[in-house]
Amino acid sequence: MTDIRFVNATQEDAEAITDCIAAAYSSARKTIADLPDVTAGIEQDISDHRVVLAMTDAGLAGVVIFDMLDTEMKIFNLAVSPKAQGQGIAGKLLVRAESEAREAGCMQIVLRTHRQMRDTRAIYAHLGWFETEISGNSVEMKKAI
Repeated sequence: MTDIRFVNATQEDAEAITDCIAAAYSSARKTIADLPDVTAGIEQDISDHRVVLAMTDAGLAGVVIFDMLDTEMKIFNLAVSPKAQGQGIAGKLLVRAESEAREAGCMQIVLRTHRQMRDTRAIYAHLGWFETEISGNSVEMKKAI
């Protein structure tokens, strides 16, 4: 297992984050016509939300963007570089967000994903998330913390 360290993103990280997210979603973009542009607004995300990077000796391995939304912690985006997938980085980034949610007094954490991203949905389910709503191609998932 690769050593992972977590760092808070700065504006200087915006291009690397955009590249990581684009690479992570590249195969899905080829098959899901209505997948939204998940790379738009990264600079604003860094200003407005918590953006935590998973770093390895090879560089940026993954990113999670999250923040409080009313009484819930919401995951806005989670991406793992294709070169780093399969190493548990997504789970570790989610644990980081869950820990902060718990410290903030949240009882649950929530996210949305695309209905056709079956592998992603399966990973979240494996990590203890439950599908709570399907609306069109949007799937809401929650996890009690």
